Amino acid sequence: MNICTCSKRLVYTISSNSNYSQQIFLPYQCKIWTNYSNIPMLRYVSNTSIRVKNVHLKELLKRSLKITSITLGVSILAFGGYSLMFEDNSGNKEFFPIEKKNVPFIIKMYERICFRIEFYHKMFTIPATNSLLPDPISDYYEKPRYTLVFEMTDLLVHPEWSYSTGWRFKKRPNVDYFLERVGKMFEVVVYTAENGYIASAILDKIDPNGWIQYRLSRQCTEIRNGQLVKNMERINRDLAKVIIIDWNSSWTQLQPRNTLIIPRWNGDDNDNSLIDLADFLKVVFENNHITDVREILKDFSQYDDPIKVFRENQRILEKETTIIEDKIEENEKEITWFSWIPRIY
Repeated sequence: MNICTCSKRLVYTISSNSNYSQQIFLPYQCKIWTNYSNIPMLRYVSNTSIRVKNVHLKELLKRSLKITSITLGVSILAFGGYSLMFEDNSGNKEFFPIEKKNVPFIIKMYERICFRIEFYHKMFTIPATNSLLPDPISDYYEKPRYTLVFEMTDLLVHPEWSYSTGWRFKKRPNVDYFLERVGKMFEVVVYTAENGYIASAILDKIDPNGWIQYRLSRQCTEIRNGQLVKNMERINRDLAKVIIIDWNSSWTQLQPRNTLIIPRWNGDDNDNSLIDLADFLKVVFENNHITDVREILKDFSQYDDPIKVFRENQRILEKETTIIEDKIEENEKEITWFSWIPRIY
């Protein structure tokens, strides 16, 4: 603000960096000395007018988005309806329904739409083939007696995430020992809920010797009632000879009698459960000619941790065996000391 005195009157000049510039003069003329000359008069713009313009732009943008969305939605519906009703697939009987003659056009279009919707639903929820594995080897050749199917995630590896590395899979202790033991006794199949491109790279790392004969990933599963399901009827094997090891009972809900549910591995470095699991499978299935494994698994499936129960039973059995062996040795010593005395009958 610049102030000058003229006949004892004050004249104020408001600087231009305020909201607006204005000069107040007295009735008679006087010369004002300021540091700025010829200051332009700025137009005052109120906040109300700015708000009105912003509201107008927002409404215009909303209208444009609505029109674009409606146009895009109508285009997608039109294209989808054309694909469902008028697409020519006469050479593919599985994709195109067998239409009846003398049927009204509306009913014909309705049946065609229902058929196409069911076809696309099956395409995304059911594997493309009914046989996920090739035919078993002929009995003429030597082959494993049983098929062992187990999960990969949280049984062989555990996913971990950090800011520095992102997602990584941690290898479980004693995986090499487990795969070698079961690979010599069973036909080993990994049936995992992970995607194929993830599971394949992990299995290449943890199984360099190729003990795992077949790999089935998420693409081989089914979706039933919104849940992922592993249907073992599609693996092309006799279910009386199939042993399933998993930690999620909902994934194997179609074959609960074939399933041995074990605790989920949480990444503990001191875990030795795979050693006990390999010993369990060796003791129960290696030298026993079992016609139906479901009868054996039924006895262990009643426990929350069947491997822990097996370990405890083995400990008790070893203790009893040791006691019996000690008694036999004592009896043999007694017979040796008194063997020179003739027996009297």
